[in-house]
Amino acid sequence: MRDNARDVIRHYRDFMTSAPEELTAYAALITTPDGHPAVAVIACYCGDPAEGKRVLRPLREFGSPLMDAVQLMPFPAMQKLLDGAFPDGTQNYWKSDFVKEMSNEVIDLIVTHASRMKSPLSAVVIEYYGGAAGRIGTSQTAFAQRQAEYDIGYMAQWTDPAEKEVHVAWARDMADALRPHASGGHLLNFLGEESPDMIQSAFGPNYARLAQVKKKYDPTNFFSINQNIKPAA
Repeated sequence: MRDNARDVIRHYRDFMTSAPEELTAYAALITTPDGHPAVAVIACYCGDPAEGKRVLRPLREFGSPLMDAVQLMPFPAMQKLLDGAFPDGTQNYWKSDFVKEMSNEVIDLIVTHASRMKSPLSAVVIEYYGGAAGRIGTSQTAFAQRQAEYDIGYMAQWTDPAEKEVHVAWARDMADALRPHASGGHLLNFLGEESPDMIQSAFGPNYARLAQVKKKYDPTNFFSINQNIKPAA
């Protein structure tokens, strides 16, 4: 349950420092279907099943998990595994930050603010972006976050549109609390209608080159309903 969140996330952090690149694993602070705050680790090992079982053993045997649902499954099933957590018709406001270090202080802040969620549909997700992604240079693709860091997603989700202010405030307050530890990068998957400065920081040093590409192929900014890069002047 949530009482063990700090220990679980610290164990997850330490485990990921030596995890093989065939493994993707996220930690999350969620609410169970019956309304209990909980901490979870979501993992996917793409490789030999026997080796995957060995690799995942330290995660599966840590503490006293309420549920262990690790199993063999087809890739399409894995792709849809979390669809049920985001039903149609809900209200959403998401933000994210990459943090320089998943220190104990950062973990304490994450758990403290996650426990202030105002909706059982909201969640905080911790995603490790190390490994193979870091072997590609920052300028080789549009994605700029090539350093081994953790992305923290603050995912406010609720059902009543009239409750917007309280849930948006929770996500923004959490982002403000983590800002001193953030690297300045953001994952576009978690961003909505953000300021131009936020979008520019998400693309980092690639932004100027992407603005030139936009100028060449879309000078009128026709494709603009997105985290928009405006054509270079």
